[in-house]
Amino acid sequence: MISYQLARNLKDSGFPQSELARAQQQAGYDYVSLPTLSTLIEACGENFGALGREPDCWVACESISERGEWTNAHEGETPEDAVARLWLSWRARAVPQGGDEGAANDPHD
Repeated sequence: MISYQLARNLKDSGFPQSELARAQQQAGYDYVSLPTLSTLIEACGENFGALGREPDCWVACESISERGEWTNAHEGETPEDAVARLWLSWRARAVPQGGDEGAANDPHD
């Protein structure tokens, strides 16, 4: 499970929220989704390449070269942390600072 702060960062960056989270927000509550690993991987779409275990952390990356080099790799204490950080990295590149967030809502574009 990811931390509240990482879930908040996902939400603030435009990560899709669950129906329950949206309903709670409409009712005035500060509520964020805690996405599952499969939801995070699905949200990354083609930007997800691999997830691996190192001795002291998990690592998610965008791709692996023929020589075994991981591109755009992000570490986390859990697999969810690593993939969430990968999504946040992709999102930061997809949405220019001060740009139109609506243009990058779907990572599958």
